[in-house]
Parts: sequence; structure tokens; C-alpha cells
Amino acid sequence: MCAKPLKPLCTAPKKEEKKKAAPAAAPKKEKKEEEVKKDNVASLPPSPWVVYDFKTFYVNHKDKYGEAVDVWMKELDWAGWSFWHFHYEKYGSEGSKLHVTNNMLTGFLSRAEHINKIAFARMGVFGEEPNLEIMGVWLLRGTEMPDGFKEHPQFEYYKVRKMDPRANEEDLKMVREYFGKQEEDTVMGMKAQTLKYVK
Repeated sequence: MCAKPLKPLCTAPKKEEKKKAAPAAAPKKEKKEEEVKKDNVASLPPSPWVVYDFKTFYVNHKDKYGEAVDVWMKELDWAGWSFWHFHYEKYGSEGSKLHVTNNMLTGFLSRAEHINKIAFARMGVFGEEPNLEIMGVWLLRGTEMPDGFKEHPQFEYYKVRKMDPRANEEDLKMVREYFGKQEEDTVMGMKAQTLKYVK
């Protein structure tokens, strides 16, 4: 006679356990949504300016210093892209040997390959031993520094400045010289020892 009432008491805790377990999946979904929102480039509206098409146009243009930059300034979607100057902050004896400095530049660029689809840049080693500098000009998607670049393991060692080549003549000259000149040329008053496109 006592056994019958025990059945509901035994099954009730199982129902409660199921109810407690069900909401556990919800925080994971919220976390994923937050992670997507953190990427400031992925959240941007589409841009009418196609960087891949421009890269093809630019690298094949005969006048990279003059006419190609003029077209760039005229056609760029300024609300969807921005220019940045990068300057590596040396430590100790860094910059004293060309081959070592070139290796540092190569390492930096290889770790930035995930940015290439949203970038067009020219980086180089400038000056003379033992006072070499690593610098470059980048065109990047968006008007703020992309989150993906800020995650670069060496990003913190670079001084980064947003440029405005439409309003600042010095910035426009910098774009022309970094993208339009060749190795051994003088770029912003310094000899270009090494120049590399990011495309």
C-alpha cells in the first residue's frame, strides 16, 4: 500500500533536473554573437570600391607615382577605407644590420597575411646601417584599425598613425613615394633599401 505514492516522488526530481539543464545552452549562443560583433570590419556595410580590382589596376600601371595615385584618390570609397602609416619602434641594437632588419620585416608581413584581403600596402626598410627603419603605408578596410590587425603579435611594437591624404599634402606625398618609388630611390628623405607590396 505504501509503494504506490512513492512513484511520483521518484520521478519528480528527474523533471526538475531536465528543467535546470535546458537553459545551460543559451549563454553559449550569446557568447558567439558577442564574438562576431567584436570584429569591426565584418560589421561594416558593403563598399562599392573593390580593392582586388584596384590592386590589379595599380600594379600594372606605368605611372604608379602620379596618375595611378590620382585615380586612387578620386575613386576610393573614403567612408569605407582609410590610410595608415606604420613605423616600427626599435629596441636596443635593432636596425643596425640590413639582413636582420629585412628578416624582421618579412616576419611581420607573413604574420599579417590574414589581413591581405582587406588591405593594400607598401612596407620597406629605409635609411642606412646602423640606423635602419621599418615603415610602411597601409590602406585598410574601415575608418578604424581592423580588429584582426590589432591581434597581430607584433602590432604593439609599431607606432600607427591615421593619415588623411585628401587634406594633408605631406600624407599625399607619402602615399605617392611609398607606392610609386623603387628600391634604391629616396622615399621621404631616406634611401629605400627594401620595398614590399602587400596585395
